[in-house]
Amino acid sequence: MATLPSGMTVVDYDLPAHDSLQSWMREEMGHAQNTIAGAVKQLKPFLSWARDERDQVLAVDPGKLPVEWEDVEKCWLSAEELEKIARALLPNNLALVRDAFVFCCYTGLRYSDLHDLHSGNLYDWDGGQVLRLTQTKTRTGVSIYLTVPALALLAKYDGTRARLLPVFENAVMNRYLKRIARLAGVDRLVEVVETIDGHIFKRPVPKWELVTMHTARHTFATQSLMRGMPVEVLQKVLGHANIKTTLIYAKIVEDFQHQTMRRIWDGQSGVTESAGARSSQICAVEPLAVA
Repeated sequence: MATLPSGMTVVDYDLPAHDSLQSWMREEMGHAQNTIAGAVKQLKPFLSWARDERDQVLAVDPGKLPVEWEDVEKCWLSAEELEKIARALLPNNLALVRDAFVFCCYTGLRYSDLHDLHSGNLYDWDGGQVLRLTQTKTRTGVSIYLTVPALALLAKYDGTRARLLPVFENAVMNRYLKRIARLAGVDRLVEVVETIDGHIFKRPVPKWELVTMHTARHTFATQSLMRGMPVEVLQKVLGHANIKTTLIYAKIVEDFQHQTMRRIWDGQSGVTESAGARSSQICAVEPLAVA
């Protein structure tokens, strides 16, 4: 059984204590590896602050604390699955969450940016409208063209609330989204791979179990690539500082790989109705976007 030493202070925190903390989070708290890595990521700047701003003499260099991230299969919706959710008949409380989620599928917004979205983020552009905002997570400015269905969702809630769209706590929305996806029939079995105590475990789960608010951002990215959006443009609209982050989506989209091979080898178009919704529906960005 993993235990933590009682009464530990900042100056006591060394590599054995670091290992004990991670073991405790894994064995006692049942946290996944990436949750542990996220905690370590937040701990490192705190220890640096204690050393640099409070003159604490540390037993370990915060910069050398290992952060081990585990590759996790990203969950994203196909066009058919997105349409099922968008068209599902739902009770009012679930419909509110569904509309906010689908809007993020059309724009690539994170939950944190959806939460803070207000009318000041709306701008007229070339006969249409765009969103201009500073992302909460990265402080990066992005500009996103609003397609017809995205504007329709905003119009649905126009003038009814302070925020542009209804937003609940993230955990509540994630819980509701699983119900929404299940009711909509997003139930295809997918394989989940987990590493527990160094052992790899694989299990099939219905896809609705994996749907969260962040699934919307993954859906926007993968569907955009399958429609032929240049990776450099997708990088701008997602607000990624490094294009390598955006290229992760190109690696995980099987359809994108198959379309590219078919276009190169068979001379056929790379975009099909089965690969994604009509290009007029989602995934458009403002040319010469304001960063």
